Amino acid sequence: MMSTHNNMKDRFGREIKYLRVSVTDRCNFRCKYCMPTTDFKCLQHENILSYEELLFAVDVFCSLGVKKVRVTGGEPLVRKGIGSFLEGLGKMEKLEEVTLTTNGALLKEFTEQIKSAGIQRVNVSLDSLQEERYKDITGGFKLEKIIDSIKHVQRAGIGPVKTNMVVIKGYNDDEILDFCEFSAKNRIITRFIEFMPVGNFSEWKEENILFGKDILEIIKSKYDLKQTQKTRLGGPAQNYELSNGAMIGIITPISNHFCSECDKLRLTSDGKLRPCLLSDAEIDLVPSIKNQDRNALIEAIEEGLNIKDQEHKVLLEKRNDGYKRTMSKIGG
Repeated sequence: MMSTHNNMKDRFGREIKYLRVSVTDRCNFRCKYCMPTTDFKCLQHENILSYEELLFAVDVFCSLGVKKVRVTGGEPLVRKGIGSFLEGLGKMEKLEEVTLTTNGALLKEFTEQIKSAGIQRVNVSLDSLQEERYKDITGGFKLEKIIDSIKHVQRAGIGPVKTNMVVIKGYNDDEILDFCEFSAKNRIITRFIEFMPVGNFSEWKEENILFGKDILEIIKSKYDLKQTQKTRLGGPAQNYELSNGAMIGIITPISNHFCSECDKLRLTSDGKLRPCLLSDAEIDLVPSIKNQDRNALIEAIEEGLNIKDQEHKVLLEKRNDGYKRTMSKIGG
């Protein structure tokens, strides 16, 4: 259902305003929940869309009503020449917001390029505040360096900075209150995310999910909280201000999914349109992008809208084989 009023809607009437663009499936981290520990092969360079091709695709999406783009990976900052792509996005007049999700390891090095490109917000994956645990999660990276990079970006005037913590019961859920203190002390918005089965599927078990309501109960045991209003282009998080001054968000893709208000699509680095993170259904946009055929690309996008489900069925399907793509190949 494509509208002529500079917006697009799926078959359930949801208006799509948000596009996540993965520029690479490569990453310098090896996070347990994101990338398989065995049999992982990166996409070949020739199968990755060029920056020019990605910018063409984004321009078409914007002509249809996309207002916000989030650049993701893998780790987007490991791709050579990423600054030029960010600058290209920053010049698109129809885009109201360009954001970046990163693991933070190269953030300090790229701060000036990010700022000059007009990136308004940065999200940093940060799943532990304990040095040894952080090394275990990421494959050996130093927590101190990541926190220093976050503070560097803040001093440069980029913000607000958000950190994303994937909460895994029995592994890092004992740090929830620590993150609330970290948020208040460093003026960072901390977002707690339910553990999803996309990534290293062998590591994912339903009993490792700590549901959003339980995360909130842990937080309420120490702090008073009040819910805050979402911004117009805000994501799916339920946002709260705590009595210690912390700003937090809870993202509940499993227990209380937000499918009814989903406004996003995902473009993978190899040119596939993925209407839902938690579904393997994809549409191949490569032919239309390679041929710079706007009409064909619009038709393919419309096909993608038509296969976007009303809601995901993660806990109903009980799949044993995992998903065809890992989180690192989708872009989160």
